[in-house]
Amino acid sequence: MPNLRKFFLQEPSLEYSGSHFADQRKFSVLSMVVFMAALLIRSWENILHPGLYMEDAGHYFNVYYGGTRSFSYAVFHHPNGYFNILNNVAAWAVAMLDVRLQPILYQVFSLTLGIATALGILFTGLIRNRFMILAAPIVLGLSGMNHIFYYNSLTFQMYNVVTLLLLIILSTTTRSKVHPIMYPVSALLVWSGPYSVVALPVSFLLIFLFRNFQRSLFYIWIIIVVAMYSFSVRENTIQMNNIFNEHFRSWATEVFVERILFLDLLNKVSAIHIALLLIAIFTAIYILRKDSFYIKISIIIAAIITGSLAPFFLSIKSILYGTVFPCHIYISQFFWLAFILFTVDRLFAQFRPHVFLQAGVLIAFLLLVAADNIRHPEKGQIDILPAIPAFVRTIHLVEQLGLEERNQYVILRTDNLKPPFLSPMVRVGSMSKDARRLKRKDLDLPSGSKFIVE
Repeated sequence: MPNLRKFFLQEPSLEYSGSHFADQRKFSVLSMVVFMAALLIRSWENILHPGLYMEDAGHYFNVYYGGTRSFSYAVFHHPNGYFNILNNVAAWAVAMLDVRLQPILYQVFSLTLGIATALGILFTGLIRNRFMILAAPIVLGLSGMNHIFYYNSLTFQMYNVVTLLLLIILSTTTRSKVHPIMYPVSALLVWSGPYSVVALPVSFLLIFLFRNFQRSLFYIWIIIVVAMYSFSVRENTIQMNNIFNEHFRSWATEVFVERILFLDLLNKVSAIHIALLLIAIFTAIYILRKDSFYIKISIIIAAIITGSLAPFFLSIKSILYGTVFPCHIYISQFFWLAFILFTVDRLFAQFRPHVFLQAGVLIAFLLLVAADNIRHPEKGQIDILPAIPAFVRTIHLVEQLGLEERNQYVILRTDNLKPPFLSPMVRVGSMSKDARRLKRKDLDLPSGSKFIVE
């Protein structure tokens, strides 16, 4: 009983105080600079060529073009059955500006949120070793974030916001108090991504494992907000019966082992691979068994890794898609790598190995990231959309023709990479039902007539 009481009531050690970032400021700043340089070098072409990828056009650009939608529309708009407030509000705000700037601003918003997500681990207090501080953003930002879309697509920010939310929740375990601003920020993040339901069991675990009144109030807040969000999701989106379906259980297990634990790096995962991995994990846990803080955080991260699969496998999307896309396992992969980094950090703290060994582990992490990016090139690059700049310039040019005053309009469209049915397409001019639609022959455009839909 005394050991259990100590396990549940013991606060984090002094080294896990809120001053962790200040203590390692130089290395943290260096880590940020190195990561952003690596990101730019790896993905420079996509970063320098903004596009309207995936649902950026169909659900955002096309919907908010012209700035005619109200703020309340942006807040309550949820065509997929779940609320996604931050993305919609961002698209609503951008639509107020010059159309030529909008793809660029989508890119800036996505890149900023993506970088913040990759760097978020540095502010949790979970990583303190200098070599792991250097490794963490690169490992999580270039490998854990398993597609370039987290940096250049507004649509994919609904996954980044949930990862940020979970990092914020984890950061409270190394602090005695929760800043008041975290209450509205966390609520916004919860209502901006369907995967935020993962925060529900995590918060319950944190209340049970970390007995602290102020932090428990924050966790209760998260539970209430997530519960409200969950009740807002359309019922036909949720498929709880999948739990009892042997096919889905087998499919989820296969994905968990091959694509999360082994990061889809092996052509075939054998029993020997699984055995070696389990030996490594349980050896580390045995060595660190007296580190109650490590054990508690490991339980929390394990809940995140496994729980993050539920929103896909227990939803209608698993039936409709029939395959698992990178975004569906992003959060699980991210926190699996975070767990590995955290474990190595705690082992370094306990054994304090020679600096050369620590540097060797850092190099091993970098080689892992390099191998992962070679095997999965979509993590760093995707085909650019070269027509987007000319497309928005044509929209701006047509806007200057005064079609609305003449009760005329034109429809402009360009191709999307995928899905093709959500291509960028807008109506420029009069919105009146009796307005006359113009064709290519009706407009004398110096360029861009190819975008006019006949």
